[in-house]
This record gives sequence, C-alpha cells and structure tokens, in this order.
Amino acid sequence: MKTESLRRRAGSGPVGRVDGNTAAGGPESVLPEAVPAGSTAPDDAGGMRALLAISRDAVLVVRRADRRILEVSPSAEQIYGLRAEALRTLSYGDLVTSQAGVDDIFVHHREHVPLRYHRRADGSRFPVEMRIHWTAGTADMGELGYFRVRDLSRMEQEERQLRAARAGYQAIFRAAPFPVLLLDRRGAVSDANEAALALYVHTAASLVGMPVSALLRRPADTRDWFRRPHSSLTAQWHRRSDGQMFLADVEVSIVCFSAEVHAIVVVHDTTEAHNLMERLRASEARWRFAIEGHGDVLWEWDLQQHRFQLSRALPYFPEGDAQVLDEDPEHWGARVHPVDRSRFRRDLVAHLKGETPLVDSEVRLMVPGGAQRWVWLRGRVLERDATGRALRLLGSVRDIHDSRQQAEELVRWREQVLHTSRVTSMGEMAATLAHELNQPLTAIRNFSAAALRQMEAQLSAPAPAPAFAPGPAPEAGAAQRPAGLRLAVELIAEEAMRAGRILHHIHNFARKGSLHLELLSLNDLVAGFQRFAEMQAGRAGVHIELELTVGLPKVQVDPVLIEQLLFNLVRNGVEAMGVVPVPEPGVPPPPPLSLPAQEDLRIEIATAPGQPGEVELQVLDRGRGLPDDRVQDIYAPFVSNKSGGLGMGLAICRSIVESHHGRLWATPRPGGGTVFHVGLPVPRAEPVSTSSSHEAEHASSPTAAQTARVRRR
Repeated sequence: MKTESLRRRAGSGPVGRVDGNTAAGGPESVLPEAVPAGSTAPDDAGGMRALLAISRDAVLVVRRADRRILEVSPSAEQIYGLRAEALRTLSYGDLVTSQAGVDDIFVHHREHVPLRYHRRADGSRFPVEMRIHWTAGTADMGELGYFRVRDLSRMEQEERQLRAARAGYQAIFRAAPFPVLLLDRRGAVSDANEAALALYVHTAASLVGMPVSALLRRPADTRDWFRRPHSSLTAQWHRRSDGQMFLADVEVSIVCFSAEVHAIVVVHDTTEAHNLMERLRASEARWRFAIEGHGDVLWEWDLQQHRFQLSRALPYFPEGDAQVLDEDPEHWGARVHPVDRSRFRRDLVAHLKGETPLVDSEVRLMVPGGAQRWVWLRGRVLERDATGRALRLLGSVRDIHDSRQQAEELVRWREQVLHTSRVTSMGEMAATLAHELNQPLTAIRNFSAAALRQMEAQLSAPAPAPAFAPGPAPEAGAAQRPAGLRLAVELIAEEAMRAGRILHHIHNFARKGSLHLELLSLNDLVAGFQRFAEMQAGRAGVHIELELTVGLPKVQVDPVLIEQLLFNLVRNGVEAMGVVPVPEPGVPPPPPLSLPAQEDLRIEIATAPGQPGEVELQVLDRGRGLPDDRVQDIYAPFVSNKSGGLGMGLAICRSIVESHHGRLWATPRPGGGTVFHVGLPVPRAEPVSTSSSHEAEHASSPTAAQTARVRRR
C-alpha cells in the first residue's frame, strides 16, 4: 500500500536506475561537502539546484520542520527511480521501508546513519548509508538537512556471496569423504572434518587445540611436513584416542590463510587391506612418474593383456596409425629406426629381466613421409608376479629432435671454431717466426754482400811492384784463393735469400689462406652468435646483450672467422672482468680493483655506422681496462697480462680483421672497461638489405643507417 501511495504522489514515471555504488556516491566519489555543518543554505533555490547538479553523490535536501524533500541531485533521481519533480512532492518518511528510527534522525540531529533500508519507485528496497549535514537555513526555509545517500546494494550482495562461499566451503569441508585437518601456525589442530574425527576417534572439543605431533607415534615425523609448500609423506604411524595405531599417508599444503589456518593436512588410512595399499602405491608411482615426465606423452604397457595405451596421440602419425600404435605394441618396434632397433630391444629385455632399474634409450622414430624424429623413451616395470615376471610397464616419450639438432650444431660450431683457431694460431706463429728469422737472415745477406764488395775491391786494385826483400817466394795458387772464398760467400748469400723466400711462402700460405666470403647482414651474424656466446659466458655468470643498429648494409666476410673474432673478444672481456692482477715480488700491491657488481656482469655487442665505406662492430666489457703503456703491446703474439696466458687471442683477432682488409683498435669505456672496435669494409654499390630481421628500410651506406637500435638480451 505504501508503494501505491508513493507511485501516485510521485506523478512522474521512473527514470533510469544505477545499481551499486557508481552513481550513488560510492567509495570512489570525490564530491566535496555540499554545505558544511553550521553554515547557511543558499539564498535562492536556483543556486541550490546548481550546486546539486554538479554533485556525483545522491543528495536529498530535507526541511527538518516537516521533513519535506526540497531538492535532490541527479544521482538521487537514479537510485530512487523518480524524477526530481516527483521527489520534491515527497517527505523523507515516504522513502523508508520502516518508520522506526526516523524521529531519532531529526530530533537528535543524527549525522551518520550506517544502515537503513529505502524504497525505490518499483517497490524494491535497498540498503543505504547516510551522512547528514544540518544547516541553520533561512527564516523562510528553517533548518535544513543535507542527506548524502550511499547505495549499499553491491556491498550487501558481495557480503551475501561471501557468506554463501564460506558456508559452501564449510559444507564441503565437513562433508568431505576423506579426513582433513586444519593446522594453525603453532602446528596445533584448529579444525577437523567429520571424517577426521571418526578416523582419530575424537570429538571436536578434544581434537581442536591438540598439537598434531600428538597424533603420531613418532612426533618427530611432523618435522618433514612443513619443509616444503607441498609435501607427501607415506607410511607414517598415527594414534587414535583409544591408543590403536594405524598406517597413513599424509599430504600437507602450506596455505597461510590466517593465523588459525596455516596448513591443510589430508590423511589417507592405508591399513584396511593389502590390496588397497598396493593400489595406492601404484597410483602414487603413476603420479610421481607423470611429474617426472614434464608433460610428455605417457604410455602404459599391459603385458598380460598385450595392450599398449598412450595418454595422447603423437603428432607425427595420422589418426589411423596413432590408433594402431595405441593398441598393438609390436608396431612400436617396427617404427624404431633399424639402426637403433637392436639396441632398444636389448635395453628393454634387460629391464624386463630386472637387470636394469629403468628403460632409458634415445632412438629415432620413422614417421610418415620418410622423415625421422629423435625421441627419448623411458619406462619402468610397476608390477611383477610372484615369480618376478613383469606384468605392467609405465613410461614416457619425449621429443628431443630439436634439442639434439642444436647439440649437434653446437658441436660442429665448436669444431669449426677450434679448427679456425688452430689455423689462425699457426698463421700468427708463422708470422712471428718469419719476422724473427728474417732479421738474422737479412743480416747474413748484408754481411755476405759487404764481404763480396770488399773482395771485388781487392781483386780490382793494381798490385804494387814487389820490392827486393829476402824471404820465401809466394806459394803457387795463392792468387786463386780469393776466387774460392768469393764463391763460398756467394753461396752463403744465396742460401740466406732462399731461406727468406721459404719463410715468406710459408707465412703467406698460413696467413693468407683462402677465405670463404659471404655477403650477409652483420646484425644477423651477431644475433646468431649470441646463443653460443651465452653458453661460454654463462659459466662465469656473464650475460650477453646486443645493441644492433638497423639499416646497416651487408658486408662480405667469412662468417666462421668473424665468429672466431667475436669469440676471442668476448672471452677476453669475460677474463678481464674476473682477473685480479698478481703483484710482482718486491713491488707493493696495486689498489684493489673496482670490479663490476653481479648485476653488471655483462658484455655488450653493438653494431654501428663507422667511417665512410665501413660498418663498425663493437664489443664492450666492464673489466679493469687497458694500461696506457701497453695499448699497442696487446696485439703482439705471446704477450699476455694473465698468469699462464699464451698471448695469442688478440693477435689472432688482428690477423682475422686484417685478412678482411679491416681495422681493429681499442678505446677506454666510459665508466670503466674497454671497447674493442672492428671496422669492416662495405662492398661498393652494396644496397641495404631488406631481408634481414634486424634491418630497417632505405639506407644505402653506414653513414645513412637509421639511428634506431634494437636491444636484445
């Protein structure tokens, strides 16, 4: 009846409603107080309406004397479902569902009403919270109350849902068919369901508050319960209230809901029958092996029924073949590559006989289309009869084809790097030998030439007239001795020149061997090298970062030699960030080095435009830097500042760069460390590559390359 009266007095139809707290002045409202307490109301209704029009809250202006509604905000129209004209015809009592407590609001000037129920135009009721500001008003209006109304419908709904969820949780917890204990932070029982009370023969009053260790025959067994977030412990003896013992498996999960609920313990009684224990052990074994499989395809072989089952079909075989493989294990033997078949059968038979604990074999499967896929087959016998004959096997199949190819590629790359390193080292050693031996050979040749010139001078000079003097006559043949000596000296000079030519040819052969040049993107080459560099540097905890400039033209290089160059520079940087110099005897030790922190252990490889006609490759480390007095010596062979170092790394790098007609130099890195620069020439009329994944568009030379860079970790 009250609703009918409200509709008749409203006169206007309902307006749109906004459920919840959005337009009803919810917690997110930022409306300032419409009229502070103790102030006077606006002198005219127009000013009051203008103030209410900008309010996001639902506001009612009520005259205290007769409790009439004088003005409302737009949000109030929405939550009550009535227009302002209709609301202004009502009193506050027309909006409430119960008159109880209404007088208390107006008589005692209540400023906060935490919960009341109001009525909408459609007759539905909804909870509200009200904040009221009383003002003196004017002589005509009298005292006014500004009611800011907050719709609590959404909050009430959420509370109902929360209560329902708690009730549902309690119902599920109580009715669970397996025993469940809730433990607090002290390890005491805070709650137990009916199954747990029945299992331990306790009442809720006697079990709640009891330390869980008191429920075990060996209280120390509970120490393993809380060492991991999830623990499964088997075959522990528990004690009932009547003193009887039973064997149980427990699963403990640390949840930390509150101080009262810190852990959930699920108890499984395993003493009812021997067959139940065997089934539980088999189930646990399946679960553990499934976890070890990491999501691989699981298989089960029933030797009694001669059936083979897969957890899911292998993607290599069509549906028909997958069904055959799932039914007949003999087809698996036919799918194994003939080269691997005998080895796989030998491993399987050995495990079936109990000679090995596990079937563990890597084989190739022959898939439709003639292709081959490397897989890792693992399996274990789960059931044997009284004679030890295997009854059932469980295992997994893992595809390792891609990882195997990557491992083989890595081996090939390392072999190429080692071969290149050996060849380049031989070239450097040949260069050093040629340099060192050419000096004495040149000296021999020069001294031989000088001796020949002196002989020529002596032979061409006129002989003086012999004076009469007593003495023996000159020996016969003395005039022929200079000619024989001259021949010997000429042979010495000729052999020295011949030795020099031999060294020169050996040097050229070792150092200027044929290069396998390819026109490629330097960015792609560096990006492909990053994986191998991470494998090497990762052992020392060093990360490799790339900063590649897009738009660089391609270069004509030997990719294997450039990878060797990068490998040596990266290794040099890794050693520079970890080597501490050892002081010489009698020399005071140097000040401690400021080595980079663990998070700064990284080497950056960058590409950038170089001088005109060049592309620059940079390797930046964060080591101790280079001494100023040894910048040029670092490229010399057999010169090293590391204990036990051969001193060939940078010499090899220089040889590689020079074989590409490039330049290699080093500069200090700002903030500490060293930057090695490699300038590689760009082939003439070489356009910018657009096929590279690291290149930008429209750049015809290194100087015209885009300034944007791509950073990669």
